[in-house]
Amino acid sequence: RKCRFHGMTDFFDCLSFLAMAHQSSNQKWILSANKSISNINHLAKICPSNCEHKLLLLQAEMKSIMGEVEEASSKYELAISAAERNEFIHEQAIANERAAEFFLRNGDSSRAAHHYGEAQSLFLKW
Repeated sequence: RKCRFHGMTDFFDCLSFLAMAHQSSNQKWILSANKSISNINHLAKICPSNCEHKLLLLQAEMKSIMGEVEEASSKYELAISAAERNEFIHEQAIANERAAEFFLRNGDSSRAAHHYGEAQSLFLKW
């Protein structure tokens, strides 16, 4: 794609690639995700207030796929905090929703419920 909209295309493409990677053993999804993460990483260096939370969320999702549970948990929380700090309410909601899915997959229904509640509240606020 020629137009990247300051990382938005790569961000949502990557979330899709990572969702497919969760469901498939096909490495093409990981390779595509890594390319998008690289693009977001570059943008986060130029304008961290717009892209830091996106990068952290994508890293959390990748850590989750790789089975790095502690690192993923930490990255989800950092992504949520960065999105809140930079006032990206809708992306804070997305990060909470993804964190909830992560905690549910890993057997922590209490934290999952908390993050689902936060996501719902933020989506309504947005």
